[in-house]
Amino acid sequence: MNDTLITTDDWSNHLVWGAPEWLIPATIFGVILTIAIAWSYFRSRGSVPLRLLAAGLKLLAVALMLLCLLQPMWRGERPRPQANLFPILVDTSQSMQLQDADADQSRGDTFAQALADGSPWRTELERTFDVRLFGADSQLSRLSDMDSLDFSGQQSLLQTAIDTIVQRMDGRPVAGALLFSDGNLTDADSGRLQVQSPFPIYPVLSENRNSPTDLKLQSVSVTQSDFETSPMTVRADVMATGIANEDAVVQLLNADGRVVQEQTIRLEEEGKQQSATFRFRPEQAGTQFYRVVTFTPAQRAAIRTRIDEDDVWLTAPTDDEATLRNNQQWIDVQPRRGPFRILYLAGRPNWDFKFLRRALQSDAETQLVGLLRIADKEPKFSFRDKGVNSSNPLFAGLGEDEEETREQYDEAVMIRLGVKESEELSQGFPETSEELYGYHGIILDDIEPEFFTQDQMLLLRQFVSLRGGGLLMLGGQESFDDDSFTTSPLGELSPVYGPRNRSDSPAAAGKWSITREGMLLPWQRLRETTAAEKIRLQQMPAFRIAHELGDIKPGAIELAQLQTASGQTGPAFVTQRFGKGRTAAMPIGDFWRWSMRRSEEQSTGQDNDDPAQAWRQIARWLVGEVPRRVQLSMEPVASNGSMQLRASVFDEDYLPMENATVTMNVIGEDGKPIALSARPNADELGIYDATFVSREAGRFQVSVEAKAADQSFIGQDEGGWVSDPGREETQTLTWNEDWLNQLATDTGGEVLRLSDLQAFVNDLPNREIPVTETWVYPLWHQTWVMLLAMACLCGEWGLRRWKGLA
Repeated sequence: MNDTLITTDDWSNHLVWGAPEWLIPATIFGVILTIAIAWSYFRSRGSVPLRLLAAGLKLLAVALMLLCLLQPMWRGERPRPQANLFPILVDTSQSMQLQDADADQSRGDTFAQALADGSPWRTELERTFDVRLFGADSQLSRLSDMDSLDFSGQQSLLQTAIDTIVQRMDGRPVAGALLFSDGNLTDADSGRLQVQSPFPIYPVLSENRNSPTDLKLQSVSVTQSDFETSPMTVRADVMATGIANEDAVVQLLNADGRVVQEQTIRLEEEGKQQSATFRFRPEQAGTQFYRVVTFTPAQRAAIRTRIDEDDVWLTAPTDDEATLRNNQQWIDVQPRRGPFRILYLAGRPNWDFKFLRRALQSDAETQLVGLLRIADKEPKFSFRDKGVNSSNPLFAGLGEDEEETREQYDEAVMIRLGVKESEELSQGFPETSEELYGYHGIILDDIEPEFFTQDQMLLLRQFVSLRGGGLLMLGGQESFDDDSFTTSPLGELSPVYGPRNRSDSPAAAGKWSITREGMLLPWQRLRETTAAEKIRLQQMPAFRIAHELGDIKPGAIELAQLQTASGQTGPAFVTQRFGKGRTAAMPIGDFWRWSMRRSEEQSTGQDNDDPAQAWRQIARWLVGEVPRRVQLSMEPVASNGSMQLRASVFDEDYLPMENATVTMNVIGEDGKPIALSARPNADELGIYDATFVSREAGRFQVSVEAKAADQSFIGQDEGGWVSDPGREETQTLTWNEDWLNQLATDTGGEVLRLSDLQAFVNDLPNREIPVTETWVYPLWHQTWVMLLAMACLCGEWGLRRWKGLA
C-alpha cells in the first residue's frame, strides 16, 4: 500500500491515506451527494442563510463519512525513546552558594529546586531521552541524583567540563545539553569564548540575577626593592558592589594576627577600584606570611573576632554583605637572604671606603671585605749581598716569618680588612674562580687596569657574565682616565665609553639629580614620596670632582646625573646588564663629601643618615640578583593548587651541574614535612624538578638541599607560597551572561530561563534529533470523528425541525 502525501505541517509530521484506492469512488460519490443535498435545499422553504447552514452541516457529516473510507492516518518522526543522550551539567562550585539581591535562596538551591526529582519538565524529558546528570567544579563528576549535589567545589572549570563531555559523548547520539551555571568560569584559558560542540548547549539562568552587595579585595600584589626603610611594598586593590560614598578599612596583618599597618580609603562610587599601599620592613629574615583584610567600619568588631578565632571565612552571606570569602587574602613575603659578600678594591686608602664600611656595618645582610693598596710596587735592580735584601722595609720587624709574609719591592703593599679567614686575599686580588666566586659583588675604586694581570681581568669578566656578579666602578684618581682603560676588559665591562678626545678642562660636576628612569627604582630614592625626594635633592651638597667620560653604551641606562650651575649635565650613575650580571659606573671622585656635609640633625643622630642609607641601597642593588649555587623557583602548574618546584644547581664555576642529588621538604599548615625527590629536567641541564599537589588551601614552606655525586654539600635554599584555589570563585559575583550567550550561539543552542524549561521540553521533539523513529496515528477510527459526524447530522435535523424545513 503506497502512502500519498496530502499536507505537511513540519519536517517530521504529515497526513497519509491508508486506502488510496477508494479516492476516486469516494470523490464521485461525494460529488453526487453534494449535488443532491444542494438540490434538496434549493427547493426547500426558509431563508438563504438558514438553508446554507443546514446544507453545510450535512455536507460536513457526509465528508467525514467519506473520509473514513480512505483510512486517513497521521504519520511522523519522533525521538526514539531512550535512544538519545541528553546530559545535564550543573555547576557545583562555591560561587553557587552566593545569594543574589532580593533572592530568597542561593543560586545553587534555586537550581537544585528546579532539578528536583519528580519535577514535571524533568519527568517529561526523562520519558523520551537518556538523561545523565553531571557536576562540574574542579573536575567533571557523574551525579546519581540531585540529593548528591554539594556546592563546595573550589573552581568552576566549565570550559574544561564541556570539552570533557564532548569527548565522552563522541560518536554517540546526543540531542543537546542543559547547563545550570552562573557562567563565572575559572579556567586558565577563560578568555577563549568559543566552545566546539557537535550538539547544542542550552544555558539555564535564574529568574533573579540582581548583583548582591559586596566589598572585596580585587587583587593584592607584593613588590620587593632595595629601598632600605621599606623594602616591601604591598598594594591592595579594593572594589565594592552596591556600596558608594562609604569608607573601607584595609589592614595588613602578620601571621599572628597583629595589625602591622592600617589605611582607610573612600569608596566614591560603585564598581570603581580604590587602592591602599603598605610599605614596611619584614620582621625577620626568611619566608614570612602576611594577611590583607578589608571591611567597613561597622564590621570591625566582627572581623576582629573572626581573626582572633581563626574562623573559616565561607561564602555564606552576612547581614550586610554577600560573602566574606573575598575580604581577605594571604600573601607570602620572601626577603633576600644574606649575607652577601662584597669585595672592595682600592688603589689607595680614601674617605669613600671609610664611609662605605661604616654604612654596611649596620646591615646584617651585607659583608664588606676591603683590599687596599697602601704602597705601589717599586721594581728596581740591586746587587745581592749579605747586607742587602729585596723585601719592602714596611714589613721589617715581623720576626722569623718576615721572609714569607712580606711583599717584595716589585709587589704592591696591600692591607686586608674584614676577611673571615687568615688566608683570604693573602695573595692579593683573587687569581682563581674558586676564590673570586665566593663574593657576590666587587667595587673598584681608584685602581688602574695595569694593576690586574690579563688572567685576572678575564676572570673578572667571567665573574660578571658567567657567575652573575655585580661590578661597581667608582671615580677615584686612577679610574677611567688611563688610555688603556678603553681597550681592556674593564672598558668592556664599563657601561660608558672612555673619552675620545680628552680635554684639559674638568668634567661637569655639580648637584646630584635623579633621572626619570632612576625615579622608577626605589633604591635610587631615599624618601617615600617624589615630593620629599625632590626636597632632599635640593638640600644635598654639590660634588666637585667628576671624571670625563665618553658616550653611554647602547643598552645602558643613566639613573642619575650631575648638573652644574650653568645647566651642563654629566653622568653620575650608569648601569647595564652584562651576561648574567650587571655593571655600573659612578664617576665621582669625592662622593665622601656628602658624608662630610651632613645636616646637623643627621650628625647628631636625630635624622636618617642619608649617605649611609644610599650606600646600603646601592650595595643591596649590586648583589640583590646574584645567583647562589642552589636557586629555588616556584610556579603554579594550574589553578588547582599544584606547584612546580624547580631547583637550579651550579658547580663551583657556576656552570650547570648534573648528577646532583636534590631533596625538597614541604611543610603545610599542619607542620608535618613532606619529602620530595627532585628529578633532572630532560630539556635543560642543571635543572631539577618536583611537583607538589595539594587541593587544600593553605600556606606552604619549602626548603631544598643539593649534594654532589660524592654526597658533598653544595648548597640550600628556601621559599614559600600561598595556595587558595577557591578564591576566584567569589571574585566575580555578577552573572556572566556574555559568556553564556556566546556559548549558546557557538553551539547552536539558546539561553533559557527556569520558567522556560517546560515549554522547551515540550518543543524538544520538534527539533533536530539524532535518532528518530516513524510513528503512525490512525485518524479514521477515532471516536471524535464519529461524534463530529453525528453532531453535524443532529444539528442539521434540529434546524429543519425548528424552522419547519422538513
